[in-house]
Amino acid sequence: MSSWKKWLSSRPLEWLNSATSGSFLSAPDADLELVRERLLHLLDDCKGTDCERLRWRLHTAESAQDLWLLRGPLFQVVASQHCQEQAAERVNGLVPAFQGLMPAHLVSRV
Repeated sequence: MSSWKKWLSSRPLEWLNSATSGSFLSAPDADLELVRERLLHLLDDCKGTDCERLRWRLHTAESAQDLWLLRGPLFQVVASQHCQEQAAERVNGLVPAFQGLMPAHLVSRV
């Protein structure tokens, strides 16, 4: 425990300064919000607990990468209520929305 206290006391409070500087409380990027809305729109004709859970996850995602990683659950919800072909079509239709928000080598189709 003493080594932990020693380490902690030797560290400047950079994390506190960054959290209170305003960057922590800044508004989300407009492009990110457009992508979020597109993802949510794909669930307009879906219902149920899994769908509501996914909507909550989409609303609370903090970055483009977080939203990108939710494509798998989105595929599962749509496929369970419609079909895999419909799910793949919807998810693949999202790729252009992510271009520019993420590195090109990470943006691909399912």
